[in-house]
Amino acid sequence: MNRKELSGVLCLLAAILMGGSIVSAAEKVNTEQSKPLPRVLLIGDSICGGYQQGVKKLLAGKSVVVKQQGNGEHTWTGLKKLDEWLGDGKWDVIHFNWGLWDVAYRNPKSKNFGHLDKVDGKLTTSPSDYEKNLRTLVARLKKTGATLVWASTTPVPDGEPGRIKGDEVKYNAVAAKIMAANGIAVDDLHAEVIRQGRPKGNNVHDTGDLSRKVADSIVAALASRGTAATPDKETPGTKKPVKMLQDDFLKLKFGMFIHFNMATYKGVQWVSGYPDPSTFNPGVDTVNTDAWADAAVSAGMKYGVLTAKHVSGFCLWDSKHTTYDVMHADCPYQKDLVAQFIKSFKSRGLKVGLYYCWRHPGFGDSKKYKVLPPECDPAPHSPDEQKKFQKAQIAELLTKYPDVFYIWNDGLDPEIMAADEILAYLRGIRPHITASANWWSWAKKGAPYVDIAVTETRHFPEGNKTPGETCWCLEQKWFWNKGFHAKDARQIVSHMIRAHSRNANFLLNVGPDRDGNIIESSIETLAEIGQLWDPNAAPGPLQ
Repeated sequence: MNRKELSGVLCLLAAILMGGSIVSAAEKVNTEQSKPLPRVLLIGDSICGGYQQGVKKLLAGKSVVVKQQGNGEHTWTGLKKLDEWLGDGKWDVIHFNWGLWDVAYRNPKSKNFGHLDKVDGKLTTSPSDYEKNLRTLVARLKKTGATLVWASTTPVPDGEPGRIKGDEVKYNAVAAKIMAANGIAVDDLHAEVIRQGRPKGNNVHDTGDLSRKVADSIVAALASRGTAATPDKETPGTKKPVKMLQDDFLKLKFGMFIHFNMATYKGVQWVSGYPDPSTFNPGVDTVNTDAWADAAVSAGMKYGVLTAKHVSGFCLWDSKHTTYDVMHADCPYQKDLVAQFIKSFKSRGLKVGLYYCWRHPGFGDSKKYKVLPPECDPAPHSPDEQKKFQKAQIAELLTKYPDVFYIWNDGLDPEIMAADEILAYLRGIRPHITASANWWSWAKKGAPYVDIAVTETRHFPEGNKTPGETCWCLEQKWFWNKGFHAKDARQIVSHMIRAHSRNANFLLNVGPDRDGNIIESSIETLAEIGQLWDPNAAPGPLQ
């Protein structure tokens, strides 16, 4: 018997004497599953291996967290080993990813670790194969009945030897499309790594601490299925409680509402029917969203909210769920206005929110106004079909634009979805998202529903304690029309001070004209507001 064989026998003897046992990978997973706690499976590559221990620590005593045996590698490995990793037990949440191995170029002759070689190597998985494989894997995972959470693939640095920077973004886009179509929440680890200022060198594994982000997403997923689990409260970076989100929102105080959509070109406030996409024509190569952001800064604003989809159903982004958007072949603009808006506002240090209009029972006539694109017209589609469509679009917005901190929901109320259901859905995608909801009924405006209550052109009552947002028009109405002009700056500031005294932010609307420009009188008044209003002053009358 050689030394290696002797060592193996001794280890086996030790296990027997200590009451241990030798089990297969699947049996080991299923043994962990026997604990009467929510069960979570992590599937991923070495990045997952890096955060697994932190996640287990954060959720210790709250849930059973198990990582699949070995390295999840690429989607080809997933196809071969997924059934083995799943075992024969039941999982409550499966948090999964494939990507970094799929985008890798390898060359058997390369002396780099793992034979990585992006110059002479062969790509592991083409984008088309990646999509095909991932669709198959998602279909299998859905059969488990678990709540699924997809983790976006983390960034590739410039000098990484076997991967091309930017490829992971393309593959993430493929994955985002699949997840949105299946209603699967996305844990945006790509954005989180960038937020932490990493990678700092050429090591693709330099991702910082992702455990708290993953734990938050798992907690949100468990909450969405009614299973209790919270990260260790003593550990920094865990999920923010609702009150903290509300307090952070109220600290912003002042924001810009931007009504710019199909109604701008129809000369109305609520569009009926489906105007041809060619109607949306700013007549310029690029709408000057930088000027919007500059105007917001001049007024002392801290955030902006853009009408990504108003009642016309027309979308200002390239939606995967409809062709009724700015990238329609007949639309002259052909640019993602949501992305432009976010880039401009973020570059000025402003936070960004998006307005989204839901199905509604009708303004007295359910056929008069449309709030969904033709693919989900309220006339031929059931409420459940409409709800599924809109949830997919909300997931798309939150995954496509990770800088969005706030969703302004128009017409979202219990007739559409219970507050607990919509909040669990939103936070299953983005744990720290803040949501407001504007009731269609004027009698209910300002009533609490989700995180932030909303009033339009009227104030909350004195002594209001509900975290709120008061929306006001700088011009005569929400959308631009010929002859509109800005209201008096002192009058606007007086309304803002009153809103703040009643526990509400002040969201001041501007309506860019058909060229996408904020009208001159509004530009001037916004600058004057910035001179008149002192954001550090205690609430009180304007002096």
